Amino acid sequence: MVFNSLAFAIFLPIVLLGYYLLPFKGQNRFLLVASLFFYAWWDWRFLGLLGLTIVVDYYASHAIKRAATQRLKLRWLRISLISNLSVLGLFKYSNFFISSLEAVLTRIGFHVHPITLQLALPIGISFYTFMSMAYVIDVYWGKFEPVDNFFDFALFVSYFPHLVAGPILRAHQLLPQLTKPRSISKEQIRDGIALILLGLIRKVLIADLIASYVDEAFRDVTAMTSMDLLLRMWLFTIQIYGDFAGYSDMARGISKLFGIELHLNFATPFLSQNITELWRRWHISLSSWLRDYVYIPLGGSRKGQWRTYFNNFITMIVSGLWHGANWTFVGFGAVNGIGLAIHKAWLKVTKRTVPKGYGTPKWGIWSPFKILMTINLYSFSLLLFRTPNFATFGAYVTRMFSFVPGLHQGASLFVVPFILLSFTLDVLQYTGFGQEVVGRMNLATRSLAFGILFALVLIAGSDNSLPFIYFQF
Repeated sequence: MVFNSLAFAIFLPIVLLGYYLLPFKGQNRFLLVASLFFYAWWDWRFLGLLGLTIVVDYYASHAIKRAATQRLKLRWLRISLISNLSVLGLFKYSNFFISSLEAVLTRIGFHVHPITLQLALPIGISFYTFMSMAYVIDVYWGKFEPVDNFFDFALFVSYFPHLVAGPILRAHQLLPQLTKPRSISKEQIRDGIALILLGLIRKVLIADLIASYVDEAFRDVTAMTSMDLLLRMWLFTIQIYGDFAGYSDMARGISKLFGIELHLNFATPFLSQNITELWRRWHISLSSWLRDYVYIPLGGSRKGQWRTYFNNFITMIVSGLWHGANWTFVGFGAVNGIGLAIHKAWLKVTKRTVPKGYGTPKWGIWSPFKILMTINLYSFSLLLFRTPNFATFGAYVTRMFSFVPGLHQGASLFVVPFILLSFTLDVLQYTGFGQEVVGRMNLATRSLAFGILFALVLIAGSDNSLPFIYFQF
Protein backbone atom coordinates (compact mmCIF):
# COMPACT_ATOMS: atom_id res chain seq x y z
CA MET A 1 0.00 0.00 0.00
CA VAL A 2 1.15 3.54 -0.67
CA PHE A 3 0.80 6.50 1.65
CA ASN A 4 -1.65 8.23 -0.69
CA SER A 5 -4.03 5.25 -0.98
CA LEU A 6 -7.38 4.36 0.56
CA ALA A 7 -5.86 1.18 2.02
CA PHE A 8 -3.28 3.22 3.94
CA ALA A 9 -5.94 5.72 5.05
CA ILE A 10 -7.66 2.76 6.76
CA PHE A 11 -4.45 1.06 7.93
CA LEU A 12 -2.86 4.07 9.70
CA PRO A 13 -5.75 4.99 12.07
CA ILE A 14 -6.12 1.34 13.11
CA VAL A 15 -2.39 1.09 13.88
CA LEU A 16 -2.41 4.41 15.75
CA LEU A 17 -5.40 3.36 17.85
CA GLY A 18 -3.81 0.04 18.83
CA TYR A 19 -0.48 1.77 19.52
CA TYR A 20 -2.00 4.42 21.81
CA LEU A 21 -3.94 1.80 23.80
CA LEU A 22 -0.92 -0.42 24.50
CA PRO A 23 1.83 -0.05 27.13
CA PHE A 24 5.41 0.53 25.93
CA LYS A 25 6.43 -3.16 25.72
CA GLY A 26 3.37 -3.95 23.66
CA GLN A 27 3.81 -0.93 21.39
CA ASN A 28 7.02 -2.19 19.80
CA ARG A 29 5.60 -5.67 19.18
CA PHE A 30 2.43 -4.16 17.71
CA LEU A 31 4.45 -1.83 15.47
CA LEU A 32 6.56 -4.77 14.30
CA VAL A 33 3.48 -6.80 13.35
CA ALA A 34 1.98 -3.75 11.61
CA SER A 35 5.23 -3.16 9.71
CA LEU A 36 5.41 -6.77 8.52
CA PHE A 37 1.75 -6.60 7.45
CA PHE A 38 2.49 -3.34 5.58
CA TYR A 39 5.36 -5.01 3.72
CA ALA A 40 3.40 -8.20 3.06
CA TRP A 41 0.67 -6.09 1.44
CA TRP A 42 3.03 -5.65 -1.54
CA ASP A 43 4.05 -9.31 -1.78
CA TRP A 44 4.09 -11.62 1.24
CA ARG A 45 6.72 -13.85 -0.39
CA PHE A 46 9.41 -11.19 0.13
CA LEU A 47 8.97 -11.31 3.90
CA GLY A 48 11.48 -14.18 3.82
CA LEU A 49 14.19 -11.91 2.36
CA LEU A 50 13.46 -9.20 4.90
CA GLY A 51 13.56 -11.82 7.66
CA LEU A 52 16.88 -13.18 6.35
CA THR A 53 18.45 -9.73 6.58
CA ILE A 54 17.14 -9.23 10.11
CA VAL A 55 18.25 -12.65 11.43
CA VAL A 56 21.71 -12.66 9.83
CA ASP A 57 22.58 -9.12 10.89
CA TYR A 58 21.22 -9.50 14.43
CA TYR A 59 23.37 -12.57 15.10
CA ALA A 60 26.37 -11.21 13.17
CA SER A 61 26.37 -8.03 15.27
CA HIS A 62 26.33 -10.03 18.52
CA ALA A 63 29.01 -12.40 17.23
CA ILE A 64 31.20 -9.40 16.43
CA LYS A 65 30.68 -8.07 19.95
CA ARG A 66 31.57 -11.43 21.53
CA ALA A 67 34.52 -12.24 19.22
CA ALA A 68 37.83 -12.53 21.05
CA THR A 69 40.01 -11.60 18.07
CA GLN A 70 39.93 -9.05 15.28
CA ARG A 71 40.03 -11.90 12.79
CA LEU A 72 36.77 -13.34 14.12
CA LYS A 73 35.15 -9.90 14.11
CA LEU A 74 36.11 -9.45 10.47
CA ARG A 75 34.77 -12.91 9.58
CA TRP A 76 31.34 -12.08 10.97
CA LEU A 77 31.34 -8.69 9.27
CA ARG A 78 32.05 -10.45 5.96
CA ILE A 79 29.19 -12.88 6.58
CA SER A 80 26.82 -9.93 7.01
CA LEU A 81 28.12 -8.07 3.95
CA ILE A 82 28.11 -11.15 1.73
CA SER A 83 24.59 -12.08 2.81
CA ASN A 84 23.17 -8.60 2.17
CA LEU A 85 25.06 -7.92 -1.04
CA SER A 86 24.27 -11.40 -2.43
CA VAL A 87 20.53 -10.89 -1.96
CA LEU A 88 20.76 -7.37 -3.40
CA GLY A 89 22.93 -8.57 -6.30
CA LEU A 90 20.70 -11.54 -7.14
CA PHE A 91 17.40 -9.68 -7.20
CA LYS A 92 18.52 -6.28 -8.46
CA TYR A 93 21.70 -6.69 -10.51
CA SER A 94 21.89 -10.26 -11.84
CA ASN A 95 20.22 -9.56 -15.20
CA PHE A 96 22.17 -6.31 -15.56
CA PHE A 97 25.51 -8.11 -15.23
CA ILE A 98 24.37 -10.99 -17.46
CA SER A 99 23.25 -8.67 -20.26
CA SER A 100 26.38 -6.52 -19.91
CA LEU A 101 28.61 -9.60 -20.20
CA GLU A 102 26.63 -10.73 -23.24
CA ALA A 103 27.18 -7.33 -24.90
CA VAL A 104 30.93 -7.47 -24.26
CA LEU A 105 31.24 -11.03 -25.62
CA THR A 106 29.20 -10.13 -28.70
CA ARG A 107 31.47 -7.19 -29.44
CA ILE A 108 34.56 -9.40 -29.44
CA GLY A 109 32.98 -12.02 -31.68
CA PHE A 110 31.43 -14.55 -29.28
CA HIS A 111 27.71 -15.14 -29.70
CA VAL A 112 26.09 -16.45 -26.55
CA HIS A 113 22.52 -17.03 -25.43
CA PRO A 114 22.50 -16.27 -21.72
CA ILE A 115 19.71 -17.26 -19.38
CA THR A 116 18.22 -14.31 -17.55
CA LEU A 117 16.44 -14.66 -14.22
CA GLN A 118 12.78 -13.71 -14.10
CA LEU A 119 12.90 -12.26 -10.60
CA ALA A 120 10.67 -9.49 -9.29
CA LEU A 121 12.50 -6.72 -7.46
CA PRO A 122 11.51 -6.75 -3.76
CA ILE A 123 10.26 -3.29 -2.88
CA GLY A 124 12.57 -1.27 -0.63
CA ILE A 125 15.42 -3.80 -0.82
CA SER A 126 18.09 -1.14 -1.48
CA PHE A 127 16.93 0.87 1.52
CA TYR A 128 16.70 -1.80 4.19
CA THR A 129 19.86 -3.68 3.14
CA PHE A 130 21.94 -0.49 3.30
CA MET A 131 20.41 0.37 6.66
CA SER A 132 21.04 -3.06 8.15
CA MET A 133 24.59 -3.27 6.76
CA ALA A 134 25.43 0.12 8.26
CA TYR A 135 24.30 -1.15 11.66
CA VAL A 136 26.65 -4.15 11.52
CA ILE A 137 29.53 -2.00 10.23
CA ASP A 138 29.00 0.47 13.09
CA VAL A 139 29.08 -2.41 15.59
CA TYR A 140 32.30 -3.67 13.98
CA TRP A 141 33.88 -0.21 14.19
CA GLY A 142 32.82 0.07 17.84
CA LYS A 143 30.50 3.02 17.18
CA PHE A 144 27.37 1.27 18.43
CA GLU A 145 26.53 -1.50 20.88
CA PRO A 146 24.35 -4.28 19.42
CA VAL A 147 20.78 -4.14 20.67
CA ASP A 148 19.90 -7.04 22.98
CA ASN A 149 16.26 -7.51 22.09
CA PHE A 150 15.78 -9.29 18.75
CA PHE A 151 12.30 -7.83 18.21
CA ASP A 152 13.56 -4.27 18.74
CA PHE A 153 16.18 -4.86 16.06
CA ALA A 154 13.56 -6.39 13.76
CA LEU A 155 11.44 -3.26 14.22
CA PHE A 156 14.48 -1.05 13.53
CA VAL A 157 14.94 -2.67 10.10
CA SER A 158 11.26 -3.12 9.18
CA TYR A 159 9.68 0.05 10.69
CA PHE A 160 7.05 0.75 8.04
CA PRO A 161 7.30 4.57 7.56
CA HIS A 162 10.87 4.25 6.22
CA LEU A 163 10.83 0.64 5.01
CA VAL A 164 10.14 0.92 1.29
CA ALA A 165 11.61 4.32 0.34
CA GLY A 166 13.75 5.53 3.21
CA PRO A 167 15.18 7.61 4.67
CA ILE A 168 18.12 5.24 5.27
CA LEU A 169 18.35 5.57 9.05
CA ARG A 170 21.40 4.81 11.19
CA ALA A 171 21.34 2.84 14.41
CA HIS A 172 22.05 5.89 16.58
CA GLN A 173 19.19 7.81 14.94
CA LEU A 174 16.39 5.31 15.51
CA LEU A 175 17.27 2.46 17.89
CA PRO A 176 17.52 4.61 21.06
CA GLN A 177 13.99 5.84 20.34
CA LEU A 178 12.74 2.26 20.02
CA THR A 179 14.34 0.89 23.18
CA LYS A 180 12.90 3.38 25.66
CA PRO A 181 9.35 4.56 26.44
CA ARG A 182 8.04 7.34 24.21
CA SER A 183 5.72 10.20 24.96
CA ILE A 184 3.71 11.98 22.28
CA SER A 185 3.15 15.72 22.58
CA LYS A 186 0.38 17.83 21.07
CA GLU A 187 3.06 19.59 19.03
CA GLN A 188 4.21 16.27 17.53
CA ILE A 189 0.65 15.40 16.51
CA ARG A 190 0.13 18.87 15.03
CA ASP A 191 3.44 18.86 13.17
CA GLY A 192 3.00 15.24 12.11
CA ILE A 193 -0.35 15.96 10.45
CA ALA A 194 1.12 19.07 8.81
CA LEU A 195 4.06 17.07 7.41
CA ILE A 196 1.74 14.35 6.08
CA LEU A 197 -0.32 17.04 4.37
CA LEU A 198 2.79 18.76 3.01
CA GLY A 199 4.03 15.45 1.61
CA LEU A 200 0.67 14.76 -0.03
CA ILE A 201 0.72 18.21 -1.63
CA ARG A 202 4.23 17.61 -2.99
CA LYS A 203 3.26 14.18 -4.29
CA VAL A 204 -0.32 14.61 -5.54
CA LEU A 205 -0.56 18.32 -6.40
CA ILE A 206 2.94 18.65 -7.87
CA ALA A 207 4.65 15.39 -8.87
CA ASP A 208 1.58 13.48 -10.12
CA LEU A 209 0.02 16.42 -11.94
CA ILE A 210 3.09 17.09 -14.08
CA ALA A 211 3.99 13.43 -14.70
CA SER A 212 2.01 13.18 -17.94
CA TYR A 213 3.75 16.28 -19.34
CA VAL A 214 7.14 14.75 -18.57
CA ASP A 215 6.17 11.40 -20.09
CA GLU A 216 5.25 13.10 -23.38
CA ALA A 217 8.86 14.02 -24.03
CA PHE A 218 10.18 10.50 -23.57
CA ARG A 219 7.46 8.82 -25.64
CA ASP A 220 8.47 10.68 -28.80
CA VAL A 221 11.47 13.00 -28.63
CA THR A 222 11.14 13.91 -32.33
CA ALA A 223 7.69 15.41 -31.74
CA MET A 224 9.11 17.95 -29.28
CA THR A 225 10.76 21.30 -29.95
CA SER A 226 13.98 22.30 -28.22
CA MET A 227 12.14 24.49 -25.73
CA ASP A 228 9.63 21.69 -25.06
CA LEU A 229 12.47 19.37 -24.10
CA LEU A 230 14.22 21.96 -21.95
CA LEU A 231 10.99 22.71 -20.06
CA ARG A 232 10.32 19.02 -19.54
CA MET A 233 13.85 18.51 -18.22
CA TRP A 234 13.05 21.09 -15.55
CA LEU A 235 9.62 19.57 -14.98
CA PHE A 236 11.13 16.14 -14.33
CA THR A 237 13.47 17.67 -11.75
CA ILE A 238 10.44 19.18 -10.00
CA GLN A 239 8.53 15.89 -10.35
CA ILE A 240 11.20 13.69 -8.77
CA TYR A 241 11.80 16.22 -6.00
CA GLY A 242 8.10 16.50 -5.22
CA ASP A 243 7.71 12.72 -5.34
CA PHE A 244 10.64 11.76 -3.12
CA ALA A 245 10.67 14.75 -0.77
CA GLY A 246 6.92 14.27 -0.44
CA TYR A 247 7.40 10.65 0.63
CA SER A 248 10.09 11.69 3.13
CA ASP A 249 7.82 14.37 4.59
CA MET A 250 5.01 11.84 5.01
CA ALA A 251 7.37 9.30 6.58
CA ARG A 252 8.53 11.92 9.10
CA GLY A 253 4.97 13.05 9.77
CA ILE A 254 3.65 9.52 10.34
CA SER A 255 6.55 8.80 12.70
CA LYS A 256 5.79 11.89 14.76
CA LEU A 257 2.34 10.41 15.45
CA PHE A 258 4.15 7.48 17.12
CA GLY A 259 6.45 9.82 19.08
CA ILE A 260 9.42 8.90 16.84
CA GLU A 261 11.55 11.51 15.09
CA LEU A 262 13.07 10.73 11.69
CA HIS A 263 15.92 12.82 10.35
CA LEU A 264 15.53 15.36 7.57
CA ASN A 265 16.14 13.88 4.10
CA PHE A 266 15.95 17.03 1.95
CA ALA A 267 17.00 20.56 2.90
CA THR A 268 16.12 23.06 0.14
CA PRO A 269 18.47 21.38 -2.39
CA PHE A 270 17.49 23.78 -5.18
CA LEU A 271 18.88 26.73 -3.28
CA SER A 272 22.32 25.11 -3.52
CA GLN A 273 25.00 27.26 -5.11
CA ASN A 274 27.25 24.39 -6.22
CA ILE A 275 27.07 20.65 -6.84
CA THR A 276 28.85 19.79 -3.56
CA GLU A 277 26.26 21.69 -1.55
CA LEU A 278 23.42 20.14 -3.55
CA TRP A 279 24.51 16.61 -2.68
CA ARG A 280 24.64 17.57 1.00
CA ARG A 281 21.03 18.74 0.76
CA TRP A 282 19.57 16.12 -1.61
CA HIS A 283 18.63 12.64 -0.28
CA ILE A 284 20.71 13.40 2.80
CA SER A 285 20.44 9.89 4.26
CA LEU A 286 21.94 8.29 1.13
CA SER A 287 24.58 11.00 0.65
CA SER A 288 25.77 10.66 4.25
CA TRP A 289 25.68 6.83 3.99
CA LEU A 290 27.90 6.91 0.89
CA ARG A 291 30.23 9.40 2.55
CA ASP A 292 30.68 7.30 5.70
CA TYR A 293 30.75 3.79 4.19
CA VAL A 294 32.25 4.34 0.71
CA TYR A 295 34.03 7.70 0.35
CA ILE A 296 35.85 7.80 3.72
CA PRO A 297 36.90 4.09 3.66
CA LEU A 298 38.34 4.71 0.16
CA GLY A 299 40.54 7.40 1.70
CA GLY A 300 38.27 10.44 1.46
CA SER A 301 40.37 13.56 1.00
CA ARG A 302 43.29 12.22 3.04
CA LYS A 303 45.39 10.80 0.21
CA GLY A 304 46.04 13.73 -2.05
CA GLN A 305 44.17 15.81 -4.58
CA TRP A 306 43.82 13.31 -7.43
CA ARG A 307 42.87 10.47 -5.10
CA THR A 308 40.14 12.71 -3.67
CA TYR A 309 38.72 13.24 -7.16
CA PHE A 310 38.87 9.50 -7.81
CA ASN A 311 37.16 8.69 -4.50
CA ASN A 312 34.39 11.17 -5.27
CA PHE A 313 33.92 9.66 -8.71
CA ILE A 314 33.73 6.06 -7.43
CA THR A 315 31.31 7.09 -4.67
CA MET A 316 28.97 8.67 -7.21
CA ILE A 317 29.21 5.59 -9.46
CA VAL A 318 28.04 3.54 -6.46
CA SER A 319 25.25 6.08 -5.97
CA GLY A 320 24.18 5.64 -9.58
CA LEU A 321 24.18 1.83 -9.32
CA TRP A 322 22.25 2.01 -6.06
CA HIS A 323 19.50 3.82 -7.93
CA GLY A 324 19.14 1.25 -10.67
CA ALA A 325 20.62 -1.67 -12.60
CA ASN A 326 21.17 0.13 -15.87
CA TRP A 327 24.15 1.81 -17.52
CA THR A 328 22.20 5.07 -17.64
CA PHE A 329 22.27 5.15 -13.83
CA VAL A 330 26.03 4.62 -13.97
CA GLY A 331 26.10 7.59 -16.35
CA PHE A 332 24.02 9.60 -13.90
CA GLY A 333 26.57 8.86 -11.17
CA ALA A 334 29.50 9.59 -13.49
CA VAL A 335 28.18 13.03 -14.52
CA ASN A 336 27.74 14.00 -10.86
CA GLY A 337 31.13 12.49 -9.95
CA ILE A 338 32.84 14.56 -12.64
CA GLY A 339 30.91 17.63 -11.51
CA LEU A 340 32.05 17.12 -7.90
CA ALA A 341 35.67 16.63 -9.01
CA ILE A 342 35.63 19.81 -11.11
CA HIS A 343 34.11 21.76 -8.24
CA LYS A 344 36.71 20.47 -5.78
CA ALA A 345 39.47 21.45 -8.22
CA TRP A 346 37.94 24.93 -8.47
CA LEU A 347 37.85 25.21 -4.68
CA LYS A 348 41.51 24.21 -4.61
CA VAL A 349 42.50 26.88 -7.15
CA THR A 350 40.41 29.64 -5.56
CA LYS A 351 41.27 28.55 -1.99
CA ARG A 352 37.61 28.49 -1.03
CA THR A 353 35.59 26.05 1.06
CA VAL A 354 32.00 24.86 1.20
CA PRO A 355 30.41 25.15 4.67
CA LYS A 356 29.83 21.80 6.36
CA GLY A 357 26.35 20.34 6.52
CA TYR A 358 23.38 22.17 5.06
CA GLY A 359 23.05 25.34 7.07
CA THR A 360 22.17 28.74 5.65
CA PRO A 361 24.53 29.48 2.74
CA LYS A 362 26.27 32.78 2.17
CA TRP A 363 24.51 34.91 -0.41
CA GLY A 364 26.14 37.35 -2.79
CA ILE A 365 25.52 39.09 -6.06
CA TRP A 366 26.39 35.95 -8.04
CA SER A 367 24.24 33.59 -5.96
CA PRO A 368 21.23 33.50 -8.37
CA PHE A 369 23.57 32.64 -11.25
CA LYS A 370 25.27 29.90 -9.21
CA ILE A 371 21.91 28.42 -8.22
CA LEU A 372 20.75 28.41 -11.84
CA MET A 373 23.96 26.71 -12.99
CA THR A 374 23.73 24.08 -10.26
CA ILE A 375 20.06 23.27 -10.95
CA ASN A 376 20.70 22.94 -14.68
CA LEU A 377 23.70 20.65 -14.19
CA TYR A 378 21.74 18.39 -11.88
CA SER A 379 18.65 18.49 -14.12
CA PHE A 380 20.81 17.46 -17.07
CA SER A 381 22.17 14.48 -15.12
CA LEU A 382 18.59 13.50 -14.21
CA LEU A 383 17.88 12.93 -17.91
CA LEU A 384 20.11 9.86 -17.57
CA PHE A 385 18.08 8.92 -14.51
CA ARG A 386 14.87 9.07 -16.58
CA THR A 387 15.85 7.73 -20.02
CA PRO A 388 15.84 3.92 -20.55
CA ASN A 389 19.05 3.87 -22.61
CA PHE A 390 21.84 6.05 -23.97
CA ALA A 391 20.25 6.17 -27.42
CA THR A 392 17.16 7.91 -26.02
CA PHE A 393 19.36 10.20 -23.93
CA GLY A 394 21.44 11.09 -27.00
CA ALA A 395 18.34 11.81 -29.08
CA TYR A 396 16.89 13.96 -26.30
CA VAL A 397 20.05 16.04 -25.81
CA THR A 398 20.73 16.38 -29.54
CA ARG A 399 17.26 17.70 -30.25
CA MET A 400 17.28 19.95 -27.17
CA PHE A 401 20.44 21.65 -28.42
CA SER A 402 19.37 21.73 -32.08
CA PHE A 403 17.31 24.90 -31.52
CA VAL A 404 14.19 23.44 -33.08
CA PRO A 405 11.73 26.37 -32.91
CA GLY A 406 8.27 26.30 -31.39
CA LEU A 407 6.60 25.58 -28.08
CA HIS A 408 3.68 23.41 -27.09
CA GLN A 409 1.22 25.38 -25.02
CA GLY A 410 0.76 23.04 -22.04
CA ALA A 411 4.29 22.69 -20.70
CA SER A 412 5.07 26.40 -20.68
CA LEU A 413 2.03 27.09 -18.52
CA PHE A 414 3.13 24.47 -15.98
CA VAL A 415 6.79 25.29 -15.40
CA VAL A 416 6.63 28.66 -13.65
CA PRO A 417 3.76 27.94 -11.20
CA PHE A 418 5.19 24.57 -10.21
CA ILE A 419 8.66 26.01 -9.66
CA LEU A 420 7.12 28.76 -7.53
CA LEU A 421 4.97 26.28 -5.58
CA SER A 422 7.97 24.03 -4.89
CA PHE A 423 10.09 26.94 -3.66
CA THR A 424 7.22 28.32 -1.58
CA LEU A 425 6.77 24.97 0.19
CA ASP A 426 10.52 24.82 0.84
CA VAL A 427 10.59 28.32 2.28
CA LEU A 428 7.57 27.64 4.51
CA GLN A 429 9.08 24.38 5.77
CA TYR A 430 12.74 25.18 6.29
CA THR A 431 12.44 28.73 7.58
CA GLY A 432 9.95 27.49 10.16
CA PHE A 433 7.45 30.13 9.02
CA GLY A 434 4.85 27.54 8.04
CA GLN A 435 5.16 25.78 11.39
CA GLU A 436 4.88 29.12 13.17
CA VAL A 437 1.68 30.01 11.29
CA VAL A 438 0.13 26.59 12.00
CA GLY A 439 1.15 26.86 15.66
CA ARG A 440 -0.66 30.20 16.04
CA MET A 441 -3.95 28.78 14.69
CA ASN A 442 -6.57 27.64 17.16
CA LEU A 443 -7.80 24.06 16.87
CA ALA A 444 -10.94 24.93 14.89
CA THR A 445 -9.10 27.06 12.32
CA ARG A 446 -6.32 24.51 11.94
CA SER A 447 -8.81 21.67 11.49
CA LEU A 448 -10.70 23.64 8.83
CA ALA A 449 -7.48 24.53 6.96
CA PHE A 450 -6.17 20.96 7.09
CA GLY A 451 -9.57 19.62 6.02
CA ILE A 452 -9.75 21.89 2.96
CA LEU A 453 -6.23 20.98 1.88
CA PHE A 454 -6.86 17.26 2.39
CA ALA A 455 -10.03 17.59 0.28
CA LEU A 456 -8.05 19.27 -2.53
CA VAL A 457 -5.50 16.47 -2.42
CA LEU A 458 -8.22 13.81 -2.55
CA ILE A 459 -9.97 15.50 -5.50
CA ALA A 460 -6.71 15.96 -7.43
CA GLY A 461 -5.50 12.45 -6.71
CA SER A 462 -8.74 10.57 -7.24
CA ASP A 463 -8.01 9.81 -10.92
CA ASN A 464 -4.27 10.35 -11.01
CA SER A 465 -2.65 8.31 -8.24
CA LEU A 466 0.82 7.20 -9.32
CA PRO A 467 3.35 4.99 -7.49
CA PHE A 468 6.27 6.71 -5.84
CA ILE A 469 9.28 6.87 -8.19
CA TYR A 470 11.72 5.60 -5.54
CA PHE A 471 9.69 2.43 -4.90
CA GLN A 472 11.57 0.91 -7.86
CA PHE A 473 14.85 1.17 -5.93
